[in-house]
Amino acid sequence: MLNKVRRLLRKGHHSALSAMGYGEREANMAYGSVDIGLSAYSVTRHVLKPDAWRLFRYLNTDKIRAYKTMGPTSLAFEAGADVLTLKNLYQETKN
Repeated sequence: MLNKVRRLLRKGHHSALSAMGYGEREANMAYGSVDIGLSAYSVTRHVLKPDAWRLFRYLNTDKIRAYKTMGPTSLAFEAGADVLTLKNLYQETKN
């Protein structure tokens, strides 16, 4: 199911960029760049600490970076996916 959604998203991305006059290479590079950017944001964003509580609103001290709450398996998977995306981006630049 996730693969199907990913293929549809990539196809839509390619269609939109080709309508704007870009080729497949540029579409792949833009898709990969957005993927890396979203991955970096999701790992470095602020999330609530597991023991945080609030009376009226959360304070900045109640939040930590998301990677601190992730397990080693999740971090390794995220890093592996990013390495593959960066490898594909590098190969696109050589074409």
